[in-house]
Amino acid sequence: MPTVVVPDRLTSHVAAGHPWLYADAVPAISGAHTGALVTLLGQGRRPIGQALFDADSPIALRVLTTRRGEQAGPELWRRRVEEAAALRRGTLDLRSTDAFRLLHGEGDRLPGVVVDHYAGFLVLKLDTPAWLPHLDDLRDTLMEVVRPRGIFFKGISGEREAAAPRTLAGDEPPEHIAVREHGMRLLVDVRRGQKTGLFLDQRENRAVVRQVGRGRRVLNLFSYTGGFSLAAALGGATHVTSVDLAKGAVEGARQNFIANDLDPAAHGFVAADAFDHLAACAASKQQFDLVIVDPPSFAPRKQALRAAEAAYTKLNAAAIRLVVPGGLVACASCSSHVPMDMFLKILRESARVARRALRVLEIRQEPADHPTPLHFPEGRYLKFVLAVAE
Repeated sequence: MPTVVVPDRLTSHVAAGHPWLYADAVPAISGAHTGALVTLLGQGRRPIGQALFDADSPIALRVLTTRRGEQAGPELWRRRVEEAAALRRGTLDLRSTDAFRLLHGEGDRLPGVVVDHYAGFLVLKLDTPAWLPHLDDLRDTLMEVVRPRGIFFKGISGEREAAAPRTLAGDEPPEHIAVREHGMRLLVDVRRGQKTGLFLDQRENRAVVRQVGRGRRVLNLFSYTGGFSLAAALGGATHVTSVDLAKGAVEGARQNFIANDLDPAAHGFVAADAFDHLAACAASKQQFDLVIVDPPSFAPRKQALRAAEAAYTKLNAAAIRLVVPGGLVACASCSSHVPMDMFLKILRESARVARRALRVLEIRQEPADHPTPLHFPEGRYLKFVLAVAE
C-alpha cells in the first residue's frame, strides 16, 4: 500500500475526525493512482490511518479510518453499511417513511459515497471517481446487507462522462418510484431527477410546512416536483402556488398532487423564473400567508460568496414583502459556503430591506439521516428558518 507522511500541523486534524486532506497540503504520492488505498504516516513514520487517493481532485485524500488495526477494504465497507443501516433504524420512523439517505458519505465514514433508499430501491452516487475501482465491492456489500430490490448507479457528481448511469444489481427501477414520506406519497424519477431524484434532506422541513399550512395561501418558490407544496396542501392550505423554472418539474408537482388525490386545478402551477414571479406578484399586490424560498445553491464555490450573499438578500427581501402581516416565511439555503450565522445575517438584512420585522420560530439543519462529523464544518450545508413576518 502506498504511503504519505502527513504534515505535523495536520495530524491532529486527521485524528479529530476531519475526513479530507488537500493536494496542496500533503507531499506527492509516488506510484499511486486514483482509487488507491494509501497509508497515512505521522511523526516517526507511525501509521495514523488509511485514505482513498484521488490524483485529479483538490481533495487528494479522503480518510477512511484512523483506528489502529482497522484495514480499508470490503470488510470495512460492510461494517460501515451495517452501522449506517442500524443508525437509520434507530433514528427514523420507517413505518411511515420509505425514502431516506442510507449512506451520507463523510457522515457515515465512507467519504464520497452517497446512497439513497427509495421504497426498496437504492440509488448510488459518488463524489469522486476514486471509488470506481471499489464499485463492485460496494454493490455486493449493499446487496448482502440491505437486500434491496435493485441498485441504480447515478454516476459521479459533476462528471457526465466518467461513469454512465446504470443498474448495478437487481431490478431496473421503474420510471417513477412511488415513495412514502410521513404518509405523503411522492413520485421519484431517479434517472432524470436532480441529485438522486428527491431532496431528502428537506424531508423533516416538509413535515413542518405541513404542520403550519392549515388555512393558508401558500407560495412555494423553486418548487421542483412540489414536495413543500404537497405538504402544505395536505396540511390544509386553501391554495398553493408552485413556481419553478423547469416545466418538467412543474408537471412533476402536478402529478404528485394527483397521486395524493388532490385536484391540481384547485392550485397554481407556474413555470417561471422565481425573481420574475415575485416581481409580478408585487406589481399585482398579491400577498400570501406562507412563502417558501428554497433556491439552489447560489455559492457553489467560495469565490461566488459575495454575489451569493447579494442574491440571497434580494430574493428573501422580495419574498418577505409578499407575506401578510403575521404570516410566515420559510427560507432555506443549501450552500456549504454560507454558514448558519451568515445566513441569519442575510435574513436580517433582507428584513431590513423589506422594512419588515421577523420573529424566528424555528432554525433547522440536516436531519438524522444526514449525519456530520463534529470536526467537519464543510459538511453542514443546510439551513432552514421559519419566521413570522410582522
